[in-house]
Amino acid sequence: MKKISNEVRVGIIALITILVFIWLYNFLKGKNLLNSEASYYAVYDKVGGLAESSPVEVNGYRVGVVQSIHFLDAATGRLLVEFSIDKDFRIPKNTVAEIVPVSLLGGMKVQFVYGNGPGFYDVMDTIPGKLAESLTDMLETELIPVKNKISHLVAEIDSVISSVNEIMNSNFKKDLGNTMSNISSTSDNIDDILTSQKNDLKQTIDNLKSFSDMLSSNSGKLSSTFGNLENITDTLAAADIYGTINNLKASLDNTTKMLDNLNNGQGSAGQLLTNDSLYNNLNLSLQNLNILLQDLKANPKRYVHFSVFGKKDK
Repeated sequence: MKKISNEVRVGIIALITILVFIWLYNFLKGKNLLNSEASYYAVYDKVGGLAESSPVEVNGYRVGVVQSIHFLDAATGRLLVEFSIDKDFRIPKNTVAEIVPVSLLGGMKVQFVYGNGPGFYDVMDTIPGKLAESLTDMLETELIPVKNKISHLVAEIDSVISSVNEIMNSNFKKDLGNTMSNISSTSDNIDDILTSQKNDLKQTIDNLKSFSDMLSSNSGKLSSTFGNLENITDTLAAADIYGTINNLKASLDNTTKMLDNLNNGQGSAGQLLTNDSLYNNLNLSLQNLNILLQDLKANPKRYVHFSVFGKKDK
């Protein structure tokens, strides 16, 4: 067997080293030469700091890398971006390749926003590109109105402080001190009153507690009393009190009418009460009746006749 010379060995080792270096270089750039990949393109007016080897994602999942970025037209400054995507990955039509920030710390990536087709893009097709608003721009957009409001608020606060300084003159401070002294004196007086009436307040609270205990201990009786009151109320509600009152009112009206008739001399009873002649005649009749009864008693034969043979005494 022929022995391999040292020169050949060195050449083979050098070739392998170069191939490994090329593969490692492309791998570090995000391109794996051992995998089959497809290229797609997108055109942008601005890339916002997008660089080669930046990730390409779909819903947060990495599907490829940015292979290269070149000027498409030096006059307009438009840029052509090439993506290396796994061949087995299909991109629906109307999908947008949007450049978005990676994080707050910086960096950009491409995010495929899926379209609804129909159909899919072919390899080497150009996908519509879009540059999303960066976080810095978003923060500026949100913070500028807040900054303006804060500036306006600071100006208002400064105006209020100036007004307060104008109000807080020596006379106002003196009046405020007198007011605070009066409040302190009033507080001391209230404290003295509460201290002097402490026993009375304690007694009142004790009485309230005793009353509460009494109500609690007699809750059964109170419940029974309220039940009886409820029964009485139901009985009164069931009774025809309204009809009874109406009948009583009608009776009183009739009595009043009868008394008016008596006072006016209407009827026999009214004539008897108001007419003296009727009373006198009645009295005279009673006297004559009394005389007649006395004469009848003294002389019965004068009025009653008894005869066995029918002979009448003269």
